[in-house]
Amino acid sequence: MLPSLSILILLPLIELITTGYVKKHPSFHNVILVAIVGLSLVISISLPISNQIYVIDFGFLKLKFMCDIYSYFFGILVVIIWLLTNLYAHSYTKLSLRRNKVDSFFKFISLSIFATLGSGYAADLWTLFIFNILLILFIAPLITQHMSKSSLKAKRIYIATHIGTSILFFLPAVILIYYLGGNAEFLMQKNTVLLNNKPLASLLLLLFVFGISKNCVLPFHNWITRSTIAPNPVSALLHSVAAVKSGSIAILKIVVYIFGVEYIQDLTSHFWTGGWIFYLCGITAVYAAYRAWKITDIKKRFAYSTISQLSYIMSGIMIATPLAITGALLHIISHSLCKVVLFYVAGIFGTIYKTRNIHEIAKIAPHLKLWIAIVAFCGASIIGVPMLPGSYGKDYMIISEFKTHHYAALVFLATGSFINILYIYPIVKAAFFTKSAAEIQIKEIPLTMRLSIIIGTILAILMGIFISNFSEFLKLYI
Repeated sequence: MLPSLSILILLPLIELITTGYVKKHPSFHNVILVAIVGLSLVISISLPISNQIYVIDFGFLKLKFMCDIYSYFFGILVVIIWLLTNLYAHSYTKLSLRRNKVDSFFKFISLSIFATLGSGYAADLWTLFIFNILLILFIAPLITQHMSKSSLKAKRIYIATHIGTSILFFLPAVILIYYLGGNAEFLMQKNTVLLNNKPLASLLLLLFVFGISKNCVLPFHNWITRSTIAPNPVSALLHSVAAVKSGSIAILKIVVYIFGVEYIQDLTSHFWTGGWIFYLCGITAVYAAYRAWKITDIKKRFAYSTISQLSYIMSGIMIATPLAITGALLHIISHSLCKVVLFYVAGIFGTIYKTRNIHEIAKIAPHLKLWIAIVAFCGASIIGVPMLPGSYGKDYMIISEFKTHHYAALVFLATGSFINILYIYPIVKAAFFTKSAAEIQIKEIPLTMRLSIIIGTILAILMGIFISNFSEFLKLYI
């Protein structure tokens, strides 16, 4: 499996060779890109699921990878989002980016996908840390594709937050585990160093929670709303896999392999040893939902919504029962698909109609009923409306919170989900329940932008249809 896995991780780098052809020979670049992404999708689906660790030894450095159940589905999700991003960006870059920025845009998208795959398939803490740092560095230039004082400030905040927390919290946690003789590899075995020292385990849990700031818990959440200055395909990528969900998968693997689910259950059953995480995540989720309700910038509204959902995912992971972890993984996937579509629709308003203001969008909405219907579907799915793809993960987490007596986490999830309704409904109301619509000039939406939105929506619908098969398959491994 090592050759296939290595090829999959390295394939995005091949696209770098063709970025020089983006401006002069766009058709050639597109053909190569489609071939690379198509091959990546085939390889990611065909990889066997296993907890076996594969080592690439550079002498001075050993990189370790695996394709466990979490990496398997995350890898497929990354490639799908990569495909949608490139499809959407085909038209978006022509409308919104300067010609001399286009090759740089595609270059850093591919580098970010490379680092995301490396992080997702990482089999030990050192490999995870290295690709986490690479991902931070590769995403940063994408934030400043629209060069301005605001984008430069957003980039500084992004780098300072992620590098700062990685150096101050994540790296010390890795070093402590490594030098105390603990297990730095992602193996299903008891970590005696942590089991014999609960105060140390509690400290390490704190360091990991704050060290992976991609999970956006307070107070390290601000970077994500600032980064909405980035182009819409970048925002969609950040909110689906390349930033936030890579953090969710990282913390999931740390919980399962480094601590062990039974030990995490023990730690989080007491407030001071780990139970505080549920309150931190709950406060983060409700605060972010409230900010999303009140803010009028549609991209920032969606960004605050992401913060809420990440906290629910974190809570599910920390409950650490098989049902809760299954729910968290399902929500990672459904939220990624739905959120990427929401940012693509926001891109229609921002790029075609030149507005991000909710009140102005409300005037346009009655003329774009199809796209607002898609917003309604994706928004309702993320909220957890029954029978929609996003509801199943939340249902599993709610059941787990009730069974394990984590009632505070349950109340926070229910409260945040109710507030979520308040910031999705006004856009839907404007489109379908407004008596008189203001006259506006209807503008043409490029084909590839429309296709990426429709494909993303179809994939989310299919996930909802086949969710029972999906859940049964996960139960075999979790």
